Amino acid sequence: MKKYIVVGVATLAIAGVAIFGATQLFSHSEKAPQAMVATKKSQSTTEKNSSTQASTTTKSSAKKATKKATKKSSSTTKAKETSASTSKTEASKEKATVNLDATALLNSAGNVSYGVYYFKDKTDLNHQNNQPMVAANVINAFIMDYAMNQTGGSQQVIENKTLSEWLAPMIQQNDIAATNVLIDHYGMDAMNAYFQDQGYSDTRIERRMLDINVLSTDKENYTSVNDCMTLLKKLYSKRKKAPQKAMLQLMEGQQIKNKIPEKIPKNMTIANLSGAQQTVENDIGIVFDKDHPFAIVVLASEVSDIVSTRTAIAEFSLTASMLK
Repeated sequence: MKKYIVVGVATLAIAGVAIFGATQLFSHSEKAPQAMVATKKSQSTTEKNSSTQASTTTKSSAKKATKKATKKSSSTTKAKETSASTSKTEASKEKATVNLDATALLNSAGNVSYGVYYFKDKTDLNHQNNQPMVAANVINAFIMDYAMNQTGGSQQVIENKTLSEWLAPMIQQNDIAATNVLIDHYGMDAMNAYFQDQGYSDTRIERRMLDINVLSTDKENYTSVNDCMTLLKKLYSKRKKAPQKAMLQLMEGQQIKNKIPEKIPKNMTIANLSGAQQTVENDIGIVFDKDHPFAIVVLASEVSDIVSTRTAIAEFSLTASMLK
Protein backbone atom coordinates (compact mmCIF):
# COMPACT_ATOMS: atom_id res chain seq x y z
CA MET A 1 0.00 0.00 0.00
CA LYS A 2 2.82 2.44 0.94
CA LYS A 3 4.49 1.44 -2.32
CA TYR A 4 1.49 2.69 -4.31
CA ILE A 5 1.31 5.93 -2.29
CA VAL A 6 5.01 6.68 -3.00
CA VAL A 7 4.50 5.98 -6.70
CA GLY A 8 1.47 8.29 -6.77
CA VAL A 9 3.34 11.10 -5.04
CA ALA A 10 6.26 10.71 -7.47
CA THR A 11 3.89 10.78 -10.42
CA LEU A 12 2.24 13.97 -9.16
CA ALA A 13 5.65 15.54 -8.64
CA ILE A 14 6.74 14.70 -12.20
CA ALA A 15 3.44 15.99 -13.58
CA GLY A 16 3.87 19.26 -11.67
CA VAL A 17 7.36 19.75 -13.04
CA ALA A 18 6.08 19.06 -16.55
CA ILE A 19 3.21 21.53 -16.18
CA PHE A 20 5.60 24.20 -14.77
CA GLY A 21 7.96 23.71 -17.68
CA ALA A 22 5.20 23.95 -20.20
CA THR A 23 3.91 27.11 -18.56
CA GLN A 24 7.38 28.77 -18.74
CA LEU A 25 7.77 27.73 -22.33
CA PHE A 26 4.36 29.14 -23.23
CA SER A 27 5.10 32.33 -21.30
CA HIS A 28 8.37 32.78 -23.22
CA SER A 29 6.59 32.19 -26.52
CA GLU A 30 4.03 34.93 -25.75
CA LYS A 31 6.74 37.55 -24.96
CA ALA A 32 8.65 37.01 -28.22
CA PRO A 33 5.94 38.42 -30.53
CA GLN A 34 5.59 41.50 -28.26
CA ALA A 35 9.30 42.18 -28.70
CA MET A 36 8.88 41.88 -32.46
CA VAL A 37 5.93 44.25 -32.36
CA ALA A 38 7.99 46.71 -30.35
CA THR A 39 10.82 46.40 -32.83
CA LYS A 40 8.43 46.91 -35.73
CA LYS A 41 6.95 49.94 -34.00
CA SER A 42 10.41 51.32 -33.43
CA GLN A 43 11.26 50.76 -37.06
CA SER A 44 7.98 52.37 -38.08
CA THR A 45 8.74 55.41 -35.91
CA THR A 46 12.22 55.64 -37.37
CA GLU A 47 10.86 55.37 -40.88
CA LYS A 48 8.22 57.99 -40.08
CA ASN A 49 10.82 60.35 -38.63
CA SER A 50 13.06 59.69 -41.60
CA SER A 51 10.15 60.34 -43.96
CA THR A 52 9.25 63.54 -42.09
CA GLN A 53 12.87 64.69 -42.17
CA ALA A 54 13.09 63.88 -45.87
CA SER A 55 9.82 65.74 -46.48
CA THR A 56 11.07 68.74 -44.52
CA THR A 57 14.34 68.68 -46.40
CA THR A 58 12.47 68.41 -49.71
CA LYS A 59 10.18 71.31 -48.78
CA SER A 60 13.16 73.40 -47.69
CA SER A 61 14.97 72.61 -50.93
CA ALA A 62 11.83 73.36 -52.92
CA LYS A 63 11.41 76.65 -51.08
CA LYS A 64 15.02 77.60 -51.77
CA ALA A 65 14.66 76.56 -55.39
CA THR A 66 11.45 78.60 -55.71
CA LYS A 67 13.08 81.60 -54.06
CA LYS A 68 16.07 81.27 -56.35
CA ALA A 69 13.84 80.89 -59.38
CA THR A 70 11.80 83.93 -58.29
CA LYS A 71 14.95 85.94 -57.76
CA LYS A 72 16.25 84.86 -61.15
CA SER A 73 12.91 85.68 -62.74
CA SER A 74 12.88 89.06 -61.04
CA SER A 75 16.44 89.66 -62.16
CA THR A 76 15.54 88.64 -65.72
CA THR A 77 12.46 90.90 -65.69
CA LYS A 78 14.54 93.77 -64.34
CA ALA A 79 17.14 93.15 -66.99
CA LYS A 80 14.45 93.19 -69.66
CA GLU A 81 12.98 96.41 -68.25
CA THR A 82 16.44 97.97 -68.14
CA SER A 83 17.04 96.84 -71.69
CA ALA A 84 13.67 98.25 -72.78
CA SER A 85 14.40 101.50 -70.95
CA THR A 86 17.83 101.71 -72.57
CA SER A 87 16.31 101.04 -75.98
CA LYS A 88 13.72 103.73 -75.37
CA THR A 89 16.41 106.18 -74.23
CA GLU A 90 18.54 105.33 -77.26
CA ALA A 91 15.50 105.77 -79.51
CA SER A 92 14.83 109.13 -77.86
CA LYS A 93 18.45 110.16 -78.37
CA GLU A 94 18.22 109.05 -81.98
CA LYS A 95 15.10 111.16 -82.43
CA ALA A 96 16.75 114.13 -80.73
CA THR A 97 19.73 114.00 -83.09
CA VAL A 98 17.66 113.76 -86.27
CA ASN A 99 19.22 115.95 -88.94
CA LEU A 100 17.07 118.97 -89.65
CA ASP A 101 19.01 120.52 -92.50
CA ALA A 102 19.33 124.23 -91.85
CA THR A 103 22.21 124.91 -94.24
CA ALA A 104 20.23 127.16 -96.56
CA LEU A 105 18.68 129.00 -93.62
CA LEU A 106 22.04 129.62 -91.94
CA ASN A 107 23.52 130.83 -95.22
CA SER A 108 20.64 133.19 -95.91
CA ALA A 109 21.76 135.89 -93.45
CA GLY A 110 24.80 137.00 -91.50
CA ASN A 111 23.34 135.97 -88.13
CA VAL A 112 20.66 133.29 -87.74
CA SER A 113 19.21 131.68 -84.63
CA TYR A 114 16.55 128.98 -84.80
CA GLY A 115 14.73 126.37 -82.72
CA VAL A 116 12.10 123.68 -83.30
CA TYR A 117 10.30 121.88 -80.48
CA TYR A 118 7.99 118.87 -80.99
CA PHE A 119 5.45 118.80 -78.19
CA LYS A 120 4.46 115.12 -78.15
CA ASP A 121 7.88 113.50 -77.93
CA LYS A 122 9.59 116.59 -76.43
CA THR A 123 12.29 116.67 -79.07
CA ASP A 124 14.22 119.94 -79.18
CA LEU A 125 16.23 120.79 -82.30
CA ASN A 126 18.38 123.91 -82.47
CA HIS A 127 21.91 124.99 -83.25
CA GLN A 128 22.65 126.40 -79.77
CA ASN A 129 22.74 130.03 -80.91
CA ASN A 130 20.80 131.69 -78.13
CA GLN A 131 22.29 135.16 -78.11
CA PRO A 132 19.92 138.15 -77.84
CA MET A 133 18.66 139.11 -81.28
CA VAL A 134 16.83 142.18 -82.60
CA ALA A 135 13.17 141.38 -81.97
CA ALA A 136 11.50 143.63 -84.56
CA ASN A 137 7.71 142.98 -84.45
CA VAL A 138 8.15 139.69 -82.59
CA ILE A 139 8.29 141.87 -79.46
CA ASN A 140 4.51 142.21 -79.96
CA ALA A 141 4.00 138.66 -78.70
CA PHE A 142 5.55 139.58 -75.36
CA ILE A 143 3.61 142.83 -75.15
CA MET A 144 0.41 140.84 -75.77
CA ASP A 145 1.36 138.36 -73.05
CA TYR A 146 1.84 141.21 -70.58
CA ALA A 147 -1.31 143.11 -71.54
CA MET A 148 -3.64 140.09 -71.52
CA ASN A 149 -2.51 139.17 -68.02
CA GLN A 150 -3.45 142.54 -66.55
CA THR A 151 -6.70 143.14 -64.67
CA GLY A 152 -9.60 143.30 -67.10
CA GLY A 153 -7.93 141.18 -69.75
CA SER A 154 -9.03 141.83 -73.31
CA GLN A 155 -11.77 144.22 -72.09
CA GLN A 156 -9.38 146.84 -70.70
CA VAL A 157 -10.18 150.24 -72.18
CA ILE A 158 -7.22 152.12 -73.63
CA GLU A 159 -7.80 155.39 -75.50
CA ASN A 160 -11.47 154.61 -76.08
CA LYS A 161 -10.81 151.12 -77.43
CA THR A 162 -10.72 147.72 -75.79
CA LEU A 163 -7.40 145.95 -75.54
CA SER A 164 -8.57 143.33 -78.05
CA GLU A 165 -9.18 146.11 -80.60
CA TRP A 166 -5.55 147.18 -80.26
CA LEU A 167 -4.14 143.67 -80.23
CA ALA A 168 -5.77 142.45 -83.45
CA PRO A 169 -3.97 144.89 -85.80
CA MET A 170 -0.77 144.75 -83.74
CA ILE A 171 -0.53 140.94 -83.92
CA GLN A 172 -2.08 140.24 -87.33
CA GLN A 173 -0.80 143.20 -89.36
CA ASN A 174 2.27 144.46 -87.48
CA ASP A 175 0.50 147.77 -86.84
CA ILE A 176 3.28 149.93 -85.35
CA ALA A 177 0.86 152.62 -84.12
CA ALA A 178 -1.05 150.03 -82.05
CA THR A 179 2.21 148.73 -80.57
CA ASN A 180 3.28 152.23 -79.55
CA VAL A 181 -0.08 152.95 -77.91
CA LEU A 182 0.36 149.89 -75.66
CA ILE A 183 4.03 150.67 -74.91
CA ASP A 184 3.05 154.19 -73.84
CA HIS A 185 0.05 152.96 -71.84
CA TYR A 186 1.81 150.27 -69.80
CA GLY A 187 5.33 151.68 -69.71
CA MET A 188 8.60 149.98 -70.66
CA ASP A 189 9.76 149.52 -67.08
CA ALA A 190 6.62 147.63 -66.03
CA MET A 191 6.77 145.36 -69.07
CA ASN A 192 10.49 144.68 -68.73
CA ALA A 193 10.03 143.74 -65.07
CA TYR A 194 7.25 141.32 -66.11
CA PHE A 195 9.45 139.75 -68.80
CA GLN A 196 12.18 139.04 -66.27
CA ASP A 197 9.66 137.62 -63.79
CA GLN A 198 8.28 135.26 -66.47
CA GLY A 199 11.74 133.96 -67.36
CA TYR A 200 12.14 135.92 -70.61
CA SER A 201 15.65 136.90 -69.55
CA ASP A 202 16.84 138.15 -72.98
CA THR A 203 13.68 140.07 -73.87
CA ARG A 204 13.71 143.81 -73.36
CA ILE A 205 11.95 146.89 -74.76
CA GLU A 206 14.23 149.90 -75.06
CA ARG A 207 12.31 152.03 -77.54
CA ARG A 208 9.00 152.58 -79.24
CA MET A 209 8.44 151.03 -82.65
CA LEU A 210 9.57 153.14 -85.59
CA ASP A 211 8.71 152.98 -89.23
CA ILE A 212 10.67 150.23 -91.02
CA ASN A 213 12.38 152.84 -93.23
CA VAL A 214 13.59 154.95 -90.32
CA LEU A 215 17.14 154.31 -89.17
CA SER A 216 17.25 152.77 -85.70
CA THR A 217 18.66 154.65 -82.77
CA ASP A 218 21.32 153.34 -80.44
CA LYS A 219 18.55 151.59 -78.50
CA GLU A 220 16.83 148.41 -79.65
CA ASN A 221 14.24 145.81 -78.63
CA TYR A 222 15.64 142.32 -78.06
CA THR A 223 14.60 138.74 -77.59
CA SER A 224 16.10 135.24 -78.09
CA VAL A 225 15.18 131.78 -79.33
CA ASN A 226 14.90 130.50 -75.75
CA ASP A 227 12.57 133.34 -74.69
CA CYS A 228 10.37 132.92 -77.75
CA MET A 229 10.24 129.15 -77.23
CA THR A 230 9.35 129.60 -73.56
CA LEU A 231 6.42 131.83 -74.52
CA LEU A 232 5.21 129.46 -77.26
CA LYS A 233 5.39 126.45 -74.92
CA LYS A 234 3.31 128.33 -72.36
CA LEU A 235 0.72 129.23 -74.99
CA TYR A 236 0.50 125.62 -76.14
CA SER A 237 0.33 124.04 -72.67
CA LYS A 238 -2.49 126.41 -71.66
CA ARG A 239 -4.12 126.62 -75.08
CA LYS A 240 -7.58 125.73 -73.73
CA LYS A 241 -7.48 128.31 -70.92
CA ALA A 242 -7.79 132.08 -70.73
CA PRO A 243 -6.03 134.22 -71.76
CA GLN A 244 -3.77 131.90 -73.79
CA LYS A 245 -6.69 130.61 -75.88
CA ALA A 246 -7.55 134.16 -77.00
CA MET A 247 -3.89 134.94 -77.70
CA LEU A 248 -3.54 131.90 -79.97
CA GLN A 249 -6.75 132.83 -81.79
CA LEU A 250 -5.26 136.24 -82.53
CA MET A 251 -2.09 134.62 -83.87
CA GLU A 252 -4.11 132.19 -85.99
CA GLY A 253 -5.59 135.23 -87.73
CA GLN A 254 -2.12 136.32 -88.90
CA GLN A 255 -2.26 138.01 -92.29
CA ILE A 256 1.50 138.04 -92.93
CA LYS A 257 2.19 134.52 -94.15
CA ASN A 258 5.32 134.83 -96.30
CA LYS A 259 7.63 132.90 -93.94
CA ILE A 260 6.59 130.04 -91.62
CA PRO A 261 3.13 129.45 -93.18
CA GLU A 262 4.22 130.01 -96.80
CA LYS A 263 4.86 126.39 -97.84
CA ILE A 264 3.27 124.35 -95.06
CA PRO A 265 0.09 122.55 -96.23
CA LYS A 266 -2.96 124.79 -95.93
CA ASN A 267 -4.91 122.20 -93.96
CA MET A 268 -2.61 122.73 -90.97
CA THR A 269 -3.60 125.42 -88.47
CA ILE A 270 -0.74 127.83 -87.77
CA ALA A 271 -0.56 130.50 -85.10
CA ASN A 272 2.40 132.75 -85.90
CA LEU A 273 3.76 136.25 -85.51
CA SER A 274 6.05 137.68 -88.15
CA GLY A 275 8.57 140.46 -87.66
CA ALA A 276 10.65 142.57 -90.02
CA GLN A 277 12.68 145.75 -90.16
CA GLN A 278 15.85 146.81 -91.93
CA THR A 279 18.17 143.78 -92.22
CA VAL A 280 15.92 141.74 -89.88
CA GLU A 281 13.54 138.89 -90.77
CA ASN A 282 11.89 136.99 -87.89
CA ASP A 283 8.97 134.63 -87.46
CA ILE A 284 7.73 132.54 -84.53
CA GLY A 285 4.74 130.26 -84.26
CA ILE A 286 3.01 126.99 -83.46
CA VAL A 287 2.05 124.49 -86.17
CA PHE A 288 -0.91 122.42 -85.00
CA ASP A 289 -0.08 119.27 -86.92
CA LYS A 290 -2.57 116.60 -85.79
CA ASP A 291 0.10 114.00 -85.03
CA HIS A 292 3.20 116.14 -84.48
CA PRO A 293 2.40 119.68 -83.28
CA PHE A 294 5.51 121.80 -82.95
CA ALA A 295 6.77 125.28 -82.12
CA ILE A 296 9.23 127.01 -84.41
CA VAL A 297 11.36 130.13 -83.98
CA VAL A 298 13.59 131.78 -86.59
CA LEU A 299 15.41 135.03 -85.88
CA ALA A 300 17.64 136.40 -88.65
CA SER A 301 19.63 139.62 -88.75
CA GLU A 302 22.27 141.05 -91.09
CA VAL A 303 19.94 140.17 -93.95
CA SER A 304 21.16 141.32 -97.35
CA ASP A 305 18.56 139.60 -99.53
CA ILE A 306 15.05 139.75 -98.05
CA VAL A 307 13.50 137.37 -100.58
CA SER A 308 16.25 134.79 -100.11
CA THR A 309 15.92 134.86 -96.32
CA ARG A 310 12.13 134.63 -96.38
CA THR A 311 12.30 131.72 -98.80
CA ALA A 312 14.85 129.96 -96.61
CA ILE A 313 12.59 130.38 -93.53
CA ALA A 314 9.61 129.01 -95.49
CA GLU A 315 11.53 125.96 -96.73
CA PHE A 316 13.01 125.28 -93.29
CA SER A 317 9.50 125.41 -91.79
CA LEU A 318 8.23 122.97 -94.42
CA THR A 319 11.09 120.56 -93.63
CA ALA A 320 10.28 120.81 -89.92
CA SER A 321 6.64 119.93 -90.63
CA MET A 322 7.68 116.80 -92.55
CA LEU A 323 10.00 115.49 -89.84
CA LYS A 324 8.14 112.65 -88.09
